[in-house]
Amino acid sequence: MNIPEDPDEPLQKLPAGMPRRYAEYKPVTSNAVVPPPTNVGGYDELLSYFQEQGQTLPRKAESLAALDQAINVGLPAELARPIGMFYGDLLTHTVPGAHWEVVEEGYPLVRIARKSAVDVVRVALRRMATPIPTLKQNYAQALELVRQEP
Repeated sequence: MNIPEDPDEPLQKLPAGMPRRYAEYKPVTSNAVVPPPTNVGGYDELLSYFQEQGQTLPRKAESLAALDQAINVGLPAELARPIGMFYGDLLTHTVPGAHWEVVEEGYPLVRIARKSAVDVVRVALRRMATPIPTLKQNYAQALELVRQEP
């Protein structure tokens, strides 16, 4: 992945999610505090698609308008998950304290506030299926949720 504004930030792994049918209790074995992941990647295909089109996709809120436009024109459906991962990466880098978490395996969330999390892959899937709300509108809603939370 080639993101020019953060060349030294290492990729992190998402924690394992809870399996759909059962959950196993495992006590914590160390007192080490591990910071939550904020940079997990997962959207190289999306960056490649934009490079093939002669465009860049910087990790900035303005890129959501370019993504919405590409979706309206007919972005390939297999890019839905990479769109969600890009959106989540944007949230973790623009919303103070936002971080990745996994509750259900395969569906990472971005915790944007104590009581609010965004299921970024499902947001992307919904956006691919319907024109409204746009990714830009979803982002504005996420920022509003952060502002409202004490």
